[in-house]
Amino acid sequence: MRVAVTGGVGKLGEWVVRELRAPRDGGAPHEVVVLDRVAGPEQEGVRYVVGDVTDLGQVMGTVAGADAIVHLAAIRRWGIAPNEVTFGTNVTGTFNVHEAAWLLGIRRVVAASSEAVLGWDYREREFPPDYLPIDEAHPVRPQDAYGLSKEAGEAIARSYTAKCDMVTVMLRPPWIAAPDELAALRQSGGRQPTRFVPFNYIDVRDLAAAFRLAVERPLTGHHVLFVMADDSVIAEPLATAMPRWLPATAAMARPFTGSQPSVSNARAKELLGWQPHHSWRRPEP
Repeated sequence: MRVAVTGGVGKLGEWVVRELRAPRDGGAPHEVVVLDRVAGPEQEGVRYVVGDVTDLGQVMGTVAGADAIVHLAAIRRWGIAPNEVTFGTNVTGTFNVHEAAWLLGIRRVVAASSEAVLGWDYREREFPPDYLPIDEAHPVRPQDAYGLSKEAGEAIARSYTAKCDMVTVMLRPPWIAAPDELAALRQSGGRQPTRFVPFNYIDVRDLAAAFRLAVERPLTGHHVLFVMADDSVIAEPLATAMPRWLPATAAMARPFTGSQPSVSNARAKELLGWQPHHSWRRPEP
């Protein structure tokens, strides 16, 4: 399969490209073309194109001939660019990728959304979750340009499925931990919270595997999936940690046991046949 990857030189992108190039079950690795603002390292089976996802022509010229697109290119969080740049770049890029796929007859787009759509990562006003554990049916309430751009991106993907039956998959990861960051987390005993957040994380290798599966699995329609580790990013059980930082969660957090995370990844496991393998609580094999 030929797969186009936008943002394939970034922290997540390089692992997604590596995952797509790895042979699985005796099958041949995917052919990959990467669109990014910077050139990537020369490697077999990967072609790097320097360009910008906010330019529809550049996107179309790069992804033409692909069987699927993985869209990762974005301003990756709130606060590193002006709000209007963050929102405009992320929304325009997501629109251009789906529009290019439609115009070129590419039938599948898998894109990065974010746990930030829930609204707690960068907020002005405090609010409790409607219920715990959170799943894909939980309302989204972003209060910042980044989270809002990801909510808009999900709406764009959904609209193209409605328009032409394109298969669209939006993966919602939390904080993404590279292998060295996971090792540092293990050494420090987990993150030390200073306020209420969902307390989730995902190893970049597990997330890359989820993107590959979202490309390969037989699917129809539009899907939004939380992709989380099977444990929280803090050592303390959420049953006691959550109420301390947000008292309104006391009753709904009480059933949490052990290291259970606040967001369910059950839907991703069921739909993609995916399973996270890395945890900061366990040494690497």
